[in-house]
Amino acid sequence: MKNLIILITSIGFFLPQFDPYPSKAAVNSFNNEKKMAEGIPSSASVQGQHILMTRAEFKNWLYEQHVTRKINLIQQHHTWLPSYKHFNGSNHFTMLAGMETYHKKQMGWKNIAQNITTFPDGKIAVSRPFNIPPDGTIGFKANENGIAIEHVGNFDVGQDVMTEEQKETIVYLNALLCIKFGLDPSIDTITYHHWWSLKNGERVLDKGPDYNVKTCPGTGFFGGNSTENAKTYFYPLIVRKKEELVGLMK
Repeated sequence: MKNLIILITSIGFFLPQFDPYPSKAAVNSFNNEKKMAEGIPSSASVQGQHILMTRAEFKNWLYEQHVTRKINLIQQHHTWLPSYKHFNGSNHFTMLAGMETYHKKQMGWKNIAQNITTFPDGKIAVSRPFNIPPDGTIGFKANENGIAIEHVGNFDVGQDVMTEEQKETIVYLNALLCIKFGLDPSIDTITYHHWWSLKNGERVLDKGPDYNVKTCPGTGFFGGNSTENAKTYFYPLIVRKKEELVGLMK
């Protein structure tokens, strides 16, 4: 009996051990294959559907994308919540996962609402595929042929003061999208959530009553959230950056 026990113990010792969790090497291998298949820069970070990139990495990624739906409107939003106080410099994916969960479970949308997210450190995240219109309370007309950008922060006057890195990213990002989709910055191509009625999804520009429009992307967003603010302080920056980028491409 003693020998039998030893034999059984020995057999158990040599049973193969199965790890239910993939190794770091396996995860890295999967991510590298995903990057190659989707034209993602090798230096970018990937977690699930979320791709985190620098400005230069986003530029390289964008020009590799084949977008099959018509895009003629770039939406500007601020998250309001989360704001700067929730960003610690390294929790990009945690914040994205939180937004995705909220949009799915609380708002009833199928995915995270926005296609793109910018962060205080200047990083850019791509989440919802470009070939899928965004969701959101801005309404169907703005979403149908739109790309939605969420800027992490609360940019109402007296709240978060936008970092220089995020400012540069927002201008750079909008300029690249204008080049990609053949757009010239105007109220018809780059729009603020504030300009759309929450009641019926119609564009009201500066005429919406406060109770029927959001302040988004913030009363302090590049000088304010009115159409005149956009024309005076935001669009000229995008035009200059667009010209600079086109010049570098020649």
